Amino acid sequence: MSIEKMFGELDKIDILAETKTGEVLMVLVCNGFIDGSPETQKALLDKMEGYLNHTQSEEFQKEYGDRPVILRVTLGREPDEHILALLSKCPAWAEDYGVELEIEIGGKQVRIVES
Repeated sequence: MSIEKMFGELDKIDILAETKTGEVLMVLVCNGFIDGSPETQKALLDKMEGYLNHTQSEEFQKEYGDRPVILRVTLGREPDEHILALLSKCPAWAEDYGVELEIEIGGKQVRIVES
């Protein structure tokens, strides 16, 4: 499966919404089986970095200010273990941007702990 089929356009934010409780929710949608190849890992990180950088943009700051931001990475099904290992290292990275990282697999929120 091509990178674009898995992650859509790497420089686009898939979904940006506000929750009822006032948080800003950014959703990164992953389609199909996400393999663990280096290209796939790089594409996922590039897309996540685009989301994180967007939260620092003037436009984003003007619109949302200091509201809590959640980056939810949604996977339709269990990805390759390399992807899970990669995602387990990302919460601290997201935190550096003041963003809470959530991972969802098959519609259920999961906590990935670093092994």
